[in-house]
Amino acid sequence: MIYLVTRHSLLNYSDVDEVVPLIYSSGPDAFSFVFTSNKTSAIEFLNYAFQQEGGEFSYDNHYALLVHGKIVGAGSVFDSKRAKGFAIRDGFNILKYYGIKSLPVLINGLNTEKVIKVPLGNEICIGHLGITSDFRGKGLGSKLVEFLMKESKAQPTDVFVLDVSEENPRAKALYDRMGFEVRKHEISTLKNSHGHVPNHFRMELEVNKQPI
Repeated sequence: MIYLVTRHSLLNYSDVDEVVPLIYSSGPDAFSFVFTSNKTSAIEFLNYAFQQEGGEFSYDNHYALLVHGKIVGAGSVFDSKRAKGFAIRDGFNILKYYGIKSLPVLINGLNTEKVIKVPLGNEICIGHLGITSDFRGKGLGSKLVEFLMKESKAQPTDVFVLDVSEENPRAKALYDRMGFEVRKHEISTLKNSHGHVPNHFRMELEVNKQPI
């Protein structure tokens, strides 16, 4: 049996060890490009950011998928209004965590947003989707996406958006089957010694066309 639980009744900072690896798995190369330094890893920063409130990577911006009471998946859904607050909160988290070494992280983050874009206007973003390896290929990814869309309380004129790496054809095939369509193909040249940001497809699904 599959149980889907909202962040309000489940996720808090104590879920960090189970959820952060799932968040990281949604884009490990890009996360490493932005957040890994010579002294810390992307996972270590995400562990810190998850336990704060109000940021893109915070516990209160994520939902969990459970099977028999165990967290096996996680994801996020947020609109453009909520995303505006991320810049301040995430910037503060970066400054507090990296201190005088913050500038390269901030620059890498801003450059990455040119490829993996924040939602604007009537867009509602679905992101940070991760399923544990033992439960992949069982249809749980589509159930998680459907749940996030329903929890978004989207209006009929809204549009769901998500960004999928060109290097993840399996995920793109899932979104294709769910009715998402490619609107843009973002080309990336972002790369450093810790990781890279792959080319990404921006995919969209009108709210009135989402699965029932």
